[in-house]
Amino acid sequence: MSSIVVEAKHTEIKEHFGLLFQAFEQSLNGQSAQPLHLIRQSALKRFSEELDFPTRRDEAWKYTSVNRLLQGRYELGNAADISAAAIQPFVPPFAEKHLLVFVNGIYQEQLSQIGSLENGVVVASLKNALQHPDNQEKISPYLQEMAHSANIFKVLNAAFLEQGSFVYVPKHTRLDRPVVVLHISTNATAAAFINHSNFLLMDIGSEATVVEGFFSLYDGDRADFTNINTVAALQRNARLTHCRLQYENEQAFIVQNNSAQQGGDSVLTSIQVDLGASLVRNNLSAHLLQSNTETHLYGIYFGKGTQHIDNHTFIDHAPAHCQSNELYKGILADSARGVFNGQVMVRKDAQKTNAFQQNSTLLASEKAIMDAKPQLEIFADDVRCSHGATIGQLDEQAVFYLRTRGLGEEQARSLLQHAFLFEVLEKMEDDVIRNWIEGFINQKFEA
Repeated sequence: MSSIVVEAKHTEIKEHFGLLFQAFEQSLNGQSAQPLHLIRQSALKRFSEELDFPTRRDEAWKYTSVNRLLQGRYELGNAADISAAAIQPFVPPFAEKHLLVFVNGIYQEQLSQIGSLENGVVVASLKNALQHPDNQEKISPYLQEMAHSANIFKVLNAAFLEQGSFVYVPKHTRLDRPVVVLHISTNATAAAFINHSNFLLMDIGSEATVVEGFFSLYDGDRADFTNINTVAALQRNARLTHCRLQYENEQAFIVQNNSAQQGGDSVLTSIQVDLGASLVRNNLSAHLLQSNTETHLYGIYFGKGTQHIDNHTFIDHAPAHCQSNELYKGILADSARGVFNGQVMVRKDAQKTNAFQQNSTLLASEKAIMDAKPQLEIFADDVRCSHGATIGQLDEQAVFYLRTRGLGEEQARSLLQHAFLFEVLEKMEDDVIRNWIEGFINQKFEA
């Protein structure tokens, strides 16, 4: 496709999002706070006039085309009237205290529940949180960064910012139950554009776990586009675990940008599990700003059919005495395709850095494709860093061994594939969360 044709298509989809923005502004009924309104308008202007959608000529997108995503004619998501019983199969057993439910991208207060909170803790929908000036002030620096980003999807997220979740944990406070953010897609007359933003703000010495789940209640061929931006800010000695399980309809498009900023002695654990959607692009970045910081990025991906799952990670070691661990494992069957591009940057002053990165993929079909590009950029001389990638198939001798012990061939292969993924699953310290996620992975095996 010529560059002229691509440019024309990009202009057309930008104009479409411009019309959606007009409808979005009208839906606010003048209730938007003026500073936020100006940020939205600034972001839309940058989106429309200064940035363009990536193509495969861009190095970071050379294995992933967004052409299918840009062909959609989306409508703003509309909440559907569904019952608590309808979403019950997706509600985890540990959601008895803090549960935020979104249907087609719209917050559903009647399905959500916010238990008693300690003094100063905020767990709320972003729309409700933004009604308070203190919360606006807390997220203002991150909104400015989003609106001026070079990432067009981040800027688009800032332009439509309203729906999402806001979690603030004050100094030396620990949430005793996970915060659960549940996303449900239901039947609609047209493909929906769902824009969701998470702000997870951890003050000094605080601790919390946030679990996100993305699910569909329809089986049609509607291709929704979900654009997610998550900001995690950890102050000194804070601990945050963020688990995300995605099992959307296999026609859906998902672009996710996660960025974390970590103060000294903080610990971030990110666990990403992608089972559904047609096209998934995950951009995860962690910026270690002070010494003695830990970052753990773990991921599982399981693609079938023609699914395309692309994980891009970036860990920035700026100070000394920090460590990071990164482990992504996946299974690709049929004509599915996976991408892993992991970059670890160790800057000049980041002496005594320990950094580990590994990506491993099982190809369960001759037509499945995996592109892996692990990267280390090291500018310090006193570090311990390693990285690697493996792509292969099941060990046929192991399959044969299990069959001699009475298992059928399908059972033997399934057991070995489960064992392959378990190395990531066991990184989840909470057994209840791990069992909940593993249950949906088992459903994927059976599908």
